[in-house]
Amino acid sequence: MKILLLSKDAVFLADTAQKKFQTQYGEINLEKVKIGKKIKSTKGKEFVVALPTLMDLLKKAKRGPQIITPKDAGAIAAITGVTNGWRCLDAGSGSGFLALFLGNLARPDGNVYTYEKKKENYEIVKKNIVHCGLEETVTVKNADALKGFKEKNLDLITLDMQFAEKLTKKAYNALKPGGWLCVYSPHIEQQIKAVKAMEKEGFVHMKTVETIQREWKISHGFSHPRHSQVVHTGFITAGRKV
Repeated sequence: MKILLLSKDAVFLADTAQKKFQTQYGEINLEKVKIGKKIKSTKGKEFVVALPTLMDLLKKAKRGPQIITPKDAGAIAAITGVTNGWRCLDAGSGSGFLALFLGNLARPDGNVYTYEKKKENYEIVKKNIVHCGLEETVTVKNADALKGFKEKNLDLITLDMQFAEKLTKKAYNALKPGGWLCVYSPHIEQQIKAVKAMEKEGFVHMKTVETIQREWKISHGFSHPRHSQVVHTGFITAGRKV
C-alpha cells in the first residue's frame, strides 16, 4: 500500500511493502503505520501518515514525452463535468497523465481507453497506471487512433495529437448524444483546424480557451509572481454532440 508521510517541511511517498523507509531524517519503520496516526523516524522527526491523492502519485510517476498538466486536465474536467461512470477515450497518451486524471474522476464505474502509438511511451503509461492503482479503470492500447478505434457510446473523447482534426468525424459517431470532444494543443494553429473540422461535423456549444496560470510568492509587505515561469501551457477546444 502506498502512503504519504507528511511533516511541516517534508513530504514522502512510500510503499509499506518496503518495511523500512530511508530519509535524510533517519529511517522510518513502515510495518505498523496507520492512516491518520503519527510516526517518528530514528532521528526523532515526526510525520503524519496519510493516503496519497492522485496528484501525490503523479509527482512520482514516470515521465516520457511532455505531459498535459493538472491545470489543463482540470480545465477539461471543469468544461465537460466528467464524473463517476463516464466512458472516456484519450488519443495520444504520452505519459498517460490525462488518462489517469480522467480515470480518477470516472472510477469506480467508468472507464478510460487511451491510445499511444509509440511503444516506448505505451510502456511508460502501463507502469504509471499500476503506480496510480487505476488498473480497473484505465486501459492503454499500443495503437494509432488515426487508424481507427472500436469504442462506442462514449461520454468524452480527448485528442492530444497531431492531425486531431482528422478524427472529428470518427469522434462524433463514437460519442453519446450530449458527449464532449476536447482537442488539446500548445499551438493555436491546430485549434483553428480543429474548430473548422468540428463545426463541419455538427459539434455545437463550442469554445476555445487558453490555460494560463501564474504562481505568486506571498511575503510580508511585498508579494510578486514567482519568476521564470511558463504560464501558458496550451489551448483546449471543446464541443458537444447533439
